[in-house]
Amino acid sequence: MPGSLFERLTSPPDAAEIDEDESIRRHIERMLTARRGSVQALPDYGLPDLNDLSYSKSDLLAECCRFIAESLENYEPRLTRVKVEPQAGMDDPLTLAFTINAFKTDEHGNLIPWNWTVPLGGRL
Repeated sequence: MPGSLFERLTSPPDAAEIDEDESIRRHIERMLTARRGSVQALPDYGLPDLNDLSYSKSDLLAECCRFIAESLENYEPRLTRVKVEPQAGMDDPLTLAFTINAFKTDEHGNLIPWNWTVPLGGRL
């Protein structure tokens, strides 16, 4: 399956196609590195600046999970039933990381489990 519309428009005609999972991961990476309010046409696209939030660590993690799930539900139509959970940093316990559990629909209309653990650049 071809990538997102953005990927198809910006890729050279002879570029190798990427699979749908990679396309979804790339879109999530772009979305999670965008600051909320930086896309004029979509003011709620991306995440708020986590440095501006004044929560305890557990509240911050819960809010980040909520922000990520809301963004995916609003702007990644290939995923449904999105659940986001905080994870200990992959190599560094102070790094923010989240596991995204969701479903995507295959070409036959079947729901397929989809998950990915994504680190964010911030540190606790």
